[in-house]
Amino acid sequence: MLKQIDTAVPLPKYYQIGESIKEKIFSGAYREGEKLPTVRKLAEYFDTTPVTVSNAMRLLNDGGYINKVHGKGMFVTIPKSTITSVKSTNPTGKIGIMLPQHGDLYQNLATGITNELERHDMYTSHLPAEFSVSDINITQKEQALKKIIDNGFDTLILDGTRHLPYKLLHKYRAHFKQLNFIAHYESGIDFPEANIIIFDAFKAGYLAAKHLIKAGHNKFLFITFDKFSPAEQRRNGCRAQTYDMLAFAGMLKALKTAGFSKNSIKLFHEARKHHHTLSCNELTEIIKKERMGIFASGDFRLIPVYKTSIANNLEIKNSFNIVGLYNTSWTEVLSPALTSISINENEIARLTADCISKQKKSQKFLITPELIKRET
Repeated sequence: MLKQIDTAVPLPKYYQIGESIKEKIFSGAYREGEKLPTVRKLAEYFDTTPVTVSNAMRLLNDGGYINKVHGKGMFVTIPKSTITSVKSTNPTGKIGIMLPQHGDLYQNLATGITNELERHDMYTSHLPAEFSVSDINITQKEQALKKIIDNGFDTLILDGTRHLPYKLLHKYRAHFKQLNFIAHYESGIDFPEANIIIFDAFKAGYLAAKHLIKAGHNKFLFITFDKFSPAEQRRNGCRAQTYDMLAFAGMLKALKTAGFSKNSIKLFHEARKHHHTLSCNELTEIIKKERMGIFASGDFRLIPVYKTSIANNLEIKNSFNIVGLYNTSWTEVLSPALTSISINENEIARLTADCISKQKKSQKFLITPELIKRET
């Protein structure tokens, strides 16, 4: 079933409807070519007006997620960045993009890399993202990797978060001409010939803290995801210091430079998925106690802050300043609009395409992030 509209979330109804349908497309529940329910039926389901649903459909159509055929209805399509093409002028094989298929950041990266490579007459295929998700066992991941190898993919573009099974990838390293880790790189295993094109997470945390200090705060909060256990780290081959902890270190550096102590900042780890409600309640209690500057490792992680402000009649701009990370579309649809850190994914895409088109190896790039100021 489609996810219903949440009236407690400060996001427009049309946006929530669009995200609900995209989630079904990404999960495979809605397959390419499948006909969607009519606008009238969707309006009844979401308990809203046909105009609101039509606005959501317009966004999906513009994004390439659906195709409206006059007189026939709306049909699921695949965005350009996820279209598989067997054509490739890569000298020895094919180029595969292995990025999550949801979220503006990854869509922007995939689209940017695809467009940059097309300028060099090189074409990519979007490979299944299950390889880097946590709820797939290692045997299934190995089968997926073998299938990628058997299909002639010798150049991979991967988001290198802690979820990536680095141990498994290293086991089959000899089958790949080139590996490109982008956005994040959290391997505890050395890949000496790989290209690493990531953003400076330490600098992102430093920029966020400087902004919040300038806003007049003397209490700070950093919201991030739960830690991997040592067993999970060993299983994937990732290191303990993930990008969020680098961002936290950057915040600490800025606070120390400004004369604040470590006690001025709290670190809040979101609970795992099945404890999400409890996690939100705990966060609410922290936020209600005092005015503070808040930075989160992802724009969407600030949704509970917006919920708290609505539930407790707090004005975000007066009660606390907040900063997100990645500068996704959440920043514009949340109200008030969210200040966020851009990791300059266009530059990451450009450098990735340059490495691939020129067959470079062992390249290391640390991209400087940028603070994008908005109402918060």
